[in-house]
Amino acid sequence: MPPSQKLFTKPFLALNGICFLTFCNMAVFFQFYGYLHTLPIAAEWYGFLIAVFSITGLILRPILSPFLHMGNARTWILISTAGVALSLLSYNLAQNLWSMTLVRAVHGITYVVLGIALNTSLVNLIPAGRSGQAFGLVTVITLLPFAVVPPLLKPAVHLLGGFIPVLNFSALLMLLVFPLVLVIQKPHDPSAQTTAGRRPGLHDLVISLKDLRVSLLLLLMLLLYSSFTPIFFFLESYAQTIPIRNPGLFFTLSTLSEIGVRLLAGTLFDRLNKPFLIAGSLFAIGLGYLALAACSGPVLFYSLGVFLGLGWGVAMPVLNALLFDISAPHLKALNTNLGVQMFQGGFFIGPLLGGLILAHGNFKILCYFCALLVFISVGLTAFLSKRHKT
Repeated sequence: MPPSQKLFTKPFLALNGICFLTFCNMAVFFQFYGYLHTLPIAAEWYGFLIAVFSITGLILRPILSPFLHMGNARTWILISTAGVALSLLSYNLAQNLWSMTLVRAVHGITYVVLGIALNTSLVNLIPAGRSGQAFGLVTVITLLPFAVVPPLLKPAVHLLGGFIPVLNFSALLMLLVFPLVLVIQKPHDPSAQTTAGRRPGLHDLVISLKDLRVSLLLLLMLLLYSSFTPIFFFLESYAQTIPIRNPGLFFTLSTLSEIGVRLLAGTLFDRLNKPFLIAGSLFAIGLGYLALAACSGPVLFYSLGVFLGLGWGVAMPVLNALLFDISAPHLKALNTNLGVQMFQGGFFIGPLLGGLILAHGNFKILCYFCALLVFISVGLTAFLSKRHKT
């Protein structure tokens, strides 16, 4: 952990800028489900093609995480950023199932390396006792793209001439990462490679997963993200049946709610009982999903965007903060990356199962499924409370 207790350092702000650009790369795929309808690909493969992006991260993150540290994270940010930009350009060539699968997989590989390198760098810049505030602020930055990008996609597609030109523009935006990386200084002291002065290995990965508190938190994250991602990817098609003129505003409102609660209550996350906050916010999210299934007009639709944003805005950063708090110093970076792996896992499981549910049912059934996942999570927090008293 750095000796200074200052959180807002130049490297911290630069890394948040890179995180913003990285998540713009993900938010731009809000219309990917609609774009797939224009290709000669059977509808039953849509969920798989959305999910395959994340399966690479699910497989590679636990393998690669022990080998990325402060000593090499800066280099891998540069390499993986170039890979992400090239992957975005490669969508120009993907016109069938197999070529699209290949592009999505390669894109996922470069994205997960970038994510590991960013998280490894970030956790080494968080002072002791400020994990809740730090993760709240970091997630605000990563949420901004989901507020700005979805409602702008429709006019951007019209202006640029299609979804693929939008991806090409996104590739150009990723080039802004390179000057930001210059602010992140490579540590001269080899002991700065990790928070505790040594690089974690595969043995440390096994130790982390044997900790029941860590495993339980990772499971809660997986269930939460698996319930969130079907809403993100499939909401637009459902909203058109209500009808809703601009469904992208749902995520603008939800994201602004998430940002607001994290800015206003970020310091409280470190003072209140974190398991209680997790349970309460998850229960509220479940109620929101049930209400979304019964939604029949724009007033309730947009109100649920605000309501769900409040729930997501508490649950997601507090889960990350609690995982950070209970981790041994030399395992904080590793466990944080495992938490992001659960994010990747949710972006695989959610769209995959969501696509199957929509192929044989409807969006209401999908909402009930998402609610079931978070209500299961609420029950599991009882075991977490017994193991964490602060």
